Amino acid sequence: MTTNTSKAYILISTLFSAYFSIGVANPALANDTELKGNQVQFSITESQNVPNDSISMTFNRVAEGTSPQAVANEINLQMQAAVRALKAYPDIITQTTQYNIHPVYKKQVLSHWRGQQSLVLTLENKPGLVKVLTKIQPYLAYQSMQFGVSDALQDKILSQLTERAILKYRNQANLIAQGFQVPSYKILETRINMPNTISPRPMYARSK
Repeated sequence: MTTNTSKAYILISTLFSAYFSIGVANPALANDTELKGNQVQFSITESQNVPNDSISMTFNRVAEGTSPQAVANEINLQMQAAVRALKAYPDIITQTTQYNIHPVYKKQVLSHWRGQQSLVLTLENKPGLVKVLTKIQPYLAYQSMQFGVSDALQDKILSQLTERAILKYRNQANLIAQGFQVPSYKILETRINMPNTISPRPMYARSK
């Protein structure tokens, strides 16, 4: 198995765009619903490299037997043993997938049944992964590893980006108003686009 414990980085952006009516207010037009002044549109993008602080590791168990139930029993036995071995790591989140059991034929005659099930572990990206692998591998086969961003870090980063983007947005608006030599401006419309989730640039390690 080839592993890569270096941190991966992703790029996220928050986009702000708006229209500005720049001009000196005219009291005589205060009740006029028509838009007055010059309209200026611009956008601000704020981005940051984010370290992947979460890892998802996938293991599976393949079993064969004379019946679907025999296959399921063998898989269950090994899965339960693997989960028990992880009791020493309460911070690890475990999730099993559905069974995939199917018949195997030889010369169009049913020979036996084969099935598999996967166990996905989600844990913090920090030293000590070898210990986790050592605990699991007597029972399950290693499949892959993907680095990602935890929900907590994602929320924190998006909040920071929003604050920085708003500040940059205001500074840019003031600069534009000064360039037009007007004392004030009015924001007519603001659009904020931000991702619901951060899509990481995944890194994989697979067994050979």
